[in-house]
Amino acid sequence: MYIFFNIFFLFFSIILGARTIAYGIYEIRQNKNKAGGISFIVFCLITIIFCNIAIWL
Repeated sequence: MYIFFNIFFLFFSIILGARTIAYGIYEIRQNKNKAGGISFIVFCLITIIFCNIAIWL
């Protein structure tokens, strides 16, 4: 059961990361907000990575 939760959380994190990157690219291209798009992508991906590390440990 524990491994199922970890795999589910990892799968959810990958989907969330893809949506984050897509929104960051939208922010950069459509709104011409490079600083906002890049900082949004970096902040969210770092958060997702640290959450996954905490779950797997």
